[in-house]
Amino acid sequence: MNDGFIVDVLVIGAGISGLICATELQKSGLQVVLLDKGRNAGGRLSTREMQGARVDHGAQFFTVRDSRFKIYVDQWIDSGVIREWFRHADWDTNATGYPRYCGVDGMNSIAKYLASTLEVCQSEEVQTLSLRGGCWFASTKNGNEFVAKKLVITTPLPQALALMETTNLNWAGDLLSRLKQVRYEKGLAALVLLDQPSLVPVPGALKFSSGPLVWIADNQMKGISPDVTALTLHASAQFATEHWDSSDAVRGQLMLNAAEQFIQGSVVDLRCHRWGFTLPLNPWPQTYLSIEPLGLALAGDAFGGSRIEGAALSGLGAARIIQGSF
Repeated sequence: MNDGFIVDVLVIGAGISGLICATELQKSGLQVVLLDKGRNAGGRLSTREMQGARVDHGAQFFTVRDSRFKIYVDQWIDSGVIREWFRHADWDTNATGYPRYCGVDGMNSIAKYLASTLEVCQSEEVQTLSLRGGCWFASTKNGNEFVAKKLVITTPLPQALALMETTNLNWAGDLLSRLKQVRYEKGLAALVLLDQPSLVPVPGALKFSSGPLVWIADNQMKGISPDVTALTLHASAQFATEHWDSSDAVRGQLMLNAAEQFIQGSVVDLRCHRWGFTLPLNPWPQTYLSIEPLGLALAGDAFGGSRIEGAALSGLGAARIIQGSF
């Protein structure tokens, strides 16, 4: 809690968009506090440890095309945070073969690296927002209150809109109905530990165009789980929706059945993770949304698109507009 101390900018949501935004703002000399409801920063940059295994169960890799994001990527490479996983694959129509990067110790390595130089308050779920006396007040479930001159929200857009509803402000005007039309797919990941190496072919990843699964990855072949064979199975949006409330025993087994040709030996552990907001189906046409009279910006994958790079550039754009308002 900042006990009423007013910082320059409050950023809600410590996914890649919020982390990049806060980093840029802090580099320009502004005092920034990042709030996130989770125990770890990163959002989709999520890595779980299970019985000696390490499993990426959100974003599996990222690419870089934009020079602004490449500055960050080059720094992460030089710092040993990320490495190239693979380039061209049979299912990839990109003939030039952009490198697919992953975290050296899992995708969450990137979030940890960015968060290490920021003031990030974890397990702080914002429940209400208000604008009083030209400052933003954020009250959290823990009973804490944070105050800032400017506000950036980078959570999934439905969550951002729900937060803004607590302000009782006509903050978006005619844009609000359009913002409410942005939709996301649901996601479901199965995390599978095996007692033998898998039969997933090199480089340890497969993409599917039909059936219950869209993706399978071998985290041991990926290099992040050297001691234990650990698979990540990502379900299709249709399967995730149909089995959203199924037990892990039911949905997990169905996903295992779909991947059985790539599994040998016994399953040591099986857990499922639900993602309420994965790919935005109809992203906002602009990279971010700025409501300058209120000192407010919205960013994230609802604006930048489904790629990690897009979400990062959204945070970068929001940071630029906020910087310009001081």
